Amino acid sequence: CCGGWAGITVFKNLTNVIIVIGDWYWHEQAVTIGVVFSFGIMVVGAVAAAATDVMFSPEGYFWMSMNCCATASYVLYMKSATKNIELSKFGMVYYNNLLSIPLLVPFAFSFGEFATISNTMEVVTDPMFISINLVAGSMGFFLNLASLWCVSSTSATTYALVGSVNKIPVSLLGVWLFQTVITAQGASYIILSMCGGFIYSYVKLQEARTR
Repeated sequence: CCGGWAGITVFKNLTNVIIVIGDWYWHEQAVTIGVVFSFGIMVVGAVAAAATDVMFSPEGYFWMSMNCCATASYVLYMKSATKNIELSKFGMVYYNNLLSIPLLVPFAFSFGEFATISNTMEVVTDPMFISINLVAGSMGFFLNLASLWCVSSTSATTYALVGSVNKIPVSLLGVWLFQTVITAQGASYIILSMCGGFIYSYVKLQEARTR
């Protein structure tokens, strides 16, 4: 466990720190004092929330760190790919999903997913089940398409920070659904970390107006 759902979503804000460094190094994206200040607030809030986490688990935080690094690498690569690879957005989404098959199939075998399908064919062939999966697959496709369009139209840093806004309802919903234990002090640090995202948005808006 990594601090419950609220702790996880806030901890993922640290992914944005990795992205802004990579964005500056590889894509020459300018980093202003305001941006550094907002990230500083997010880091302090996330670290403090982890320090007061009543559900702390070293293993959980290790895997959360790996997730952050993988997410940052993916976002930074997407930015580079949309600039350098001569493919349409549709083609990129197609190959992105196609390349995931060799990665997912071994896990599906190891966790017995195919055996489960063969044992529940009456469910798998149910029209409602098929319809719901088609809708879910279509939503995933258009979500990937929208993500590629967004990251090609703005910086990887801005794309990541805007995505962090959804951490607020997700955190609150996670606390309610999973009865996550959060101390008053931990909650204040979580709010502090989220405020860093809002400050970043404000700073970028001000920078856009002065150009």
